[in-house]
Amino acid sequence: MFYFSYRARLIVYSLLLMAFLSGTLIYSYRYMQDVILTEADNHLLRMKQLLNVHLNGERNELQRYAAIFAQDLRLKEYMFVVTGIGGESTPLETLYKREFGWLPIDRMVIIGNDGRILVGKNHVDLAIAAQSHTRGKEEELFYFHGKTGLEVVAVTPIRYRDEILGHVAVSNYLNQAWIDKNKKITESEFFLFKDGHLTISTLNNLSDSQFDFDNHRLVTGNQNYRIYQIDLPGNNRDLPTLWFGLSESVITAKIDKHRQYMLTLVGVGIIGILLMGLVIIRNFSRPLEKLIKATRQVAKGEIPLLAKNKVTNEFDELSNHFVDMLQALRDQQKEIERTHEQLEQTAITDSLTGLYNRHHLKEVFPKLLAQAQREDIMVFVILLDIDFFKKINDTYGHIAGDHCLISFAERISHESRTSDYLFRIGGEEFMLLFTQNNIMDALNYAEKLRLTVERNPVHFYEHLIPMTMSVGVSYALPGNNPTDVLESMLTRADSALYKAKNEGRNRTCLADTPEDTPAEKLQMQ
Repeated sequence: MFYFSYRARLIVYSLLLMAFLSGTLIYSYRYMQDVILTEADNHLLRMKQLLNVHLNGERNELQRYAAIFAQDLRLKEYMFVVTGIGGESTPLETLYKREFGWLPIDRMVIIGNDGRILVGKNHVDLAIAAQSHTRGKEEELFYFHGKTGLEVVAVTPIRYRDEILGHVAVSNYLNQAWIDKNKKITESEFFLFKDGHLTISTLNNLSDSQFDFDNHRLVTGNQNYRIYQIDLPGNNRDLPTLWFGLSESVITAKIDKHRQYMLTLVGVGIIGILLMGLVIIRNFSRPLEKLIKATRQVAKGEIPLLAKNKVTNEFDELSNHFVDMLQALRDQQKEIERTHEQLEQTAITDSLTGLYNRHHLKEVFPKLLAQAQREDIMVFVILLDIDFFKKINDTYGHIAGDHCLISFAERISHESRTSDYLFRIGGEEFMLLFTQNNIMDALNYAEKLRLTVERNPVHFYEHLIPMTMSVGVSYALPGNNPTDVLESMLTRADSALYKAKNEGRNRTCLADTPEDTPAEKLQMQ
């Protein structure tokens, strides 16, 4: 009964639709003759809107290119060195040519807060325009007439550690190549006027032409054009004005062609509606039942596996899209799982060195302590502090300092065991959490790490940077609360670390050992 009702309704709807299309066909012949010119004006207005949207898209794209520069971490660090420490700007030039030369921009400058042009020193006019437009502002999009002609400019601040170090300004030309390209895209003619004189155009031989801007008319030869001005945000009297136009004969021909297409589609549509209605009625039941069954499974939380069909009708296409949707759900579920794993990893690791952070220590220690109690072994902690790390930063720069931290982490990781846990707990301070049979073995282990760092200086470009570290060793004392045990162990390790520093650094010190410590825990077995 359901399928019969559907067929009956489909036949009625098809007849009504064919009657409507037939009436539209008759009405169109009479109506289109009266609306050609009105449609032409509407078409021009729509074209103006589209061109404004297109220009806005170009401006946004240019702003995005400026943001790519401003958000690059290496550029920020170089800017910090140049503006904060007074370094040379040559690395900025090199970084721009190597990493950003592929961007489709015509000109680019980087300006420091002191007004110096750090990159693009041959574009002084662009730098001056950028500075004048960004006074009191952080970002700006504007047009200006430079030494190369009309340009659109995007200016974005370069921030590093919540401080604005300077601005980057990028621009693209609105020249002959630009209007020729847009002519191909829009099939419109473009005209650029400066101080009342035509400077650029997509038409030739306009010396005898008459421009009537108030009535939006251009008369040249035997052609009449309707012209409109394109809005350039921030325009002023010193900037050129940009106009576009379409030939009225071209507009009329396009509308007539569109009308013929419409009439043809109406006729074809009547026949198509009749034929497709019959096909849909015949092939409706099977794919609908398949989709209903699949949607019921999805409603229950299942994601069924369906094979795609060869597309012979709309239901097959709908079924294939449903299969794609199910696959997308499976892919999204996997992506969510991967993202969750990545977020968990990010929450427990240090972004610079990839080591565990202090947050993960609270999760690891109770498990490690329970394991040590079961196996009757000891839990040790080694605090590692790089000696005179501030001097490394001051001497070789923060980039070298970061490189030393990464190399230090890699070296300690290489020397440690797979069962050990290595943490970066702040700045140049690291921590190693592990189990060992006795105190002497743990001290030997710590001394081995210290000697490894001392004997292997870090290579940074042409520099060989020596490093040493002060080491404090402690172990877990008996206790019922893992949190209290951990805090006690860290406090004693910290005291041992400061003892190593006070005794001259580059040495290993053990925290005070209680008198009741068993002898077998003190000696090597």
